[in-house]
Amino acid sequence: MSETGLAFASSHKSMKMQAKLRICAVLTLVTACGVVCAQAAPQQNAVKPQSSPAMQVDANLVIVPVAVRDKKGELIKGLIKDNFSLQVGGKEQTIRYFDNDSNQPVTVGLLVDVSRNMQGALDEEKKASQEFLDALLAQKGDKALVMHFAHDIELLQDVTDDRTRLDKAVRELGTESPNFKTTSDEGTRDSEQRQIHGHGTSLYDAVFLAGDELLQTQKGRKALVLITDGIDSGSKEGLTDAIEAAQRANIALYAIYIKGSQPQQRQQNGPQHRSSYPGSSPGGYPGGYPGGYPGGSRQPGNNPNDPNSQACQNNPNDPSCKNNPTNGQPRKSYVDGKQLLERMCGETGGHVFEVSKKLSVEQIYAQIGEELRTQYLLGFTPDAAATKSGYHQLDLRMTGEYKDEQREHKVDVQARDGYYMTL
Repeated sequence: MSETGLAFASSHKSMKMQAKLRICAVLTLVTACGVVCAQAAPQQNAVKPQSSPAMQVDANLVIVPVAVRDKKGELIKGLIKDNFSLQVGGKEQTIRYFDNDSNQPVTVGLLVDVSRNMQGALDEEKKASQEFLDALLAQKGDKALVMHFAHDIELLQDVTDDRTRLDKAVRELGTESPNFKTTSDEGTRDSEQRQIHGHGTSLYDAVFLAGDELLQTQKGRKALVLITDGIDSGSKEGLTDAIEAAQRANIALYAIYIKGSQPQQRQQNGPQHRSSYPGSSPGGYPGGYPGGYPGGSRQPGNNPNDPNSQACQNNPNDPSCKNNPTNGQPRKSYVDGKQLLERMCGETGGHVFEVSKKLSVEQIYAQIGEELRTQYLLGFTPDAAATKSGYHQLDLRMTGEYKDEQREHKVDVQARDGYYMTL
């Protein structure tokens, strides 16, 4: 483990209490970082001639990174501000800032799944990850972090521009230590005497911690690259919690999907209890459900990870809700990891790439690096209605000839679905 590394032990109760305290602290801030307030305050000379005039950056400026692809998946370059139309709550917003400056700093987090299902691809992942960091971190201000996860989560290297430290962290991917185990002790029991199975994967927790703490205050373009099969079977945070943490920190999630050796989930017999999303033990957090975190206020019936919850009724497209045993359909005996990754990446403005014979990990890394360097940055200051506390849905569309191409699915506009305001 790196000297500057930070170990995230799998002790559920301590991690939940720490996460809860961080969330409470964020909610009490007068100015929320989740909207990317004055993110990497753009220099006036970075604004392109076709963009709006030089502006005075204010604390409510919302920055939206955007990538546009044609029907072949190729990035479309050379677009201008007038090619885009942006609405919040059905009301047009003025795009005050537009830029596609490739010199903007980039901060990337590598989150690598080293669980038993993914061991066969680990050597390829290490080699490709080192090449990716060497190629991407080529400019002043570029930084990265390296984390691996399985049953436990460990930060091998915190955010840094030190290439030597990052290379060392990549070499340590998948290495067990006293603070990091790829599996738990099979047969042990949690605080409520429930059986703990040894082969968990804490994907959602890894994303939550990276977004909620490690990258929250970083400036410029931010992304998490997940190398995983998309299966989570051990997290205490839910899918929606992980997505929200990334959205609040303005992080785009990119996934390199590797179909691991995925065993089918155990069939559950007898009455169904709360089912954490997906595959974790009934009962939720140790000592915490109903009620969420120990001492918390999460209410039964509102948990979006519960197939019987009100949240599921309000969000029928949630994959976990499709498993609702009350809808007359049998519960799935497997989880579609790629589908879950598509939701995570789609809602944060990223993209899912699948490793295949035609597309290697190295090639995928090259495409992610190109996208991060060629994204368009759109900035707007929300009107009064769009600055109310809470989540606001974004609707970004093309104009002119590109409007017709978008309607005919000849172009795909890739951007996050919305932003958070906290007053």
